[in-house]
Amino acid sequence: MAIRRGLRVLVPGLFLLAFGPRQAASGGAAGPETLAERAEPGSRSLVVVTLEADGRYRPGPGDEDRPIELSVRSSLEYVEQVLAVDPSGAARRSSRRVDSASVTIEGDGGAILPSSIALRPEVVSLVADRGAEGEVVVASPSGPLTRPELELVQLPADPLVLPAFLPPGPVAEGDRWPLPDSVARSISGYDTLSSRTIEATLRSLEDARAQVEFSGRIEGAVLGALGQMDIEGSYQFDRETGRIATLFLRRSERREPGQVEAGLEFQSELTLQRSDAEEDDGHGLVQRVVEELPSRWLLLRYEAPDGRYHLEHDRSWYVFSEDDRQSVLRCVEGGSVLCQANLVVGPTIEPGARPKADRFRDDVRKALGDRFERFIDAGQVAAPPGESRYRLAIAGSQGDEPITWYYYQVADASGRQLVAIFTLRASEVERFGRRDQRMIGSLRWADPDGDGPGPEEPEATPRR
Repeated sequence: MAIRRGLRVLVPGLFLLAFGPRQAASGGAAGPETLAERAEPGSRSLVVVTLEADGRYRPGPGDEDRPIELSVRSSLEYVEQVLAVDPSGAARRSSRRVDSASVTIEGDGGAILPSSIALRPEVVSLVADRGAEGEVVVASPSGPLTRPELELVQLPADPLVLPAFLPPGPVAEGDRWPLPDSVARSISGYDTLSSRTIEATLRSLEDARAQVEFSGRIEGAVLGALGQMDIEGSYQFDRETGRIATLFLRRSERREPGQVEAGLEFQSELTLQRSDAEEDDGHGLVQRVVEELPSRWLLLRYEAPDGRYHLEHDRSWYVFSEDDRQSVLRCVEGGSVLCQANLVVGPTIEPGARPKADRFRDDVRKALGDRFERFIDAGQVAAPPGESRYRLAIAGSQGDEPITWYYYQVADASGRQLVAIFTLRASEVERFGRRDQRMIGSLRWADPDGDGPGPEEPEATPRR
């Protein structure tokens, strides 16, 4: 399995035995007092997050790759403005202007070359939204983020989740309470939870601040890969401003190899600080509040390793492997792979020449061999001026499993070609919908005579 370098899998921490959940029990001299975040629409804060992670990737059984030691250093700084609050008075939606965001990754033995990722200037204005189950979505109104950019700006213990760290009722020094699923998901990044035993304790309560410690264990899965995480941390609640001002989180995770990413063993430390932002520091912040985030704000951008093309896709797609010859993306839903897309660079043809559709059909049929049963559909689909895009829909089987393939032959005016192959179970065709058409419809070639992309055309809607 190729080793991915997404931040999402590079942010685990150290260990601590989990405590069983107990109800809040009175202890200590002060209190009981209510600790709750208070937010006003339009209020702004400065958020600074640093993350340090060290550990190793563990390839799955039969994988030729050996374990790779990695070190990750990440920093994020942004101004956050509250756009909407929930009935309890906690921030539910916010606008964010990222002033600084970067990550540096180093690997041992040259297996992974040192690399760094930074947020592009055109996508520094973001909107964050907390859903009904406590999940936080970071959206980009000014254009799609890349997957690494999304993982850079959507870190554990997001400020919109911090109110859930606070006690559900009045507490006194020494009181304990369990932290909810929304906190466990935010800390771990797991999309499903099988167990969580995280307990918080009020260590001190003063007029100006309260100090809370928490620890426990989280078990679950992400992208179908089982994981276990031990955590410990602390935070300081500022009673004057009504918010968690600082948070420290230490995590230790062991995750099994999955269908998209290698396994991992990582330890990480995350520090978050919140303070008042400058009063005149509102430039670059999205001011409008929409009832539901537009789907286009949630799209992601994928760019070929050699930069020859880029495309857009929804957030169910993850890069499995990539090189200058081929990129493999997998669509994951419910912890299982729904579809695999292979984007293969084809031979260059004469500029202006139109690929021969009959030859493409014959080549595909020959490549599938005994797996081929019949063509479901074939024909040209919409394309920018000067380009050719031909699509085949094919029914077949692999073993006893009925399979559907969508093949695309894409060529631009300069003769560059790309073959895209989407493979999925026939039983999943309806659930998959037209994601292949939307992805290929968004594909744009870079300018063959320069480093920048070619002229953008209005998005074409391919026919099925």
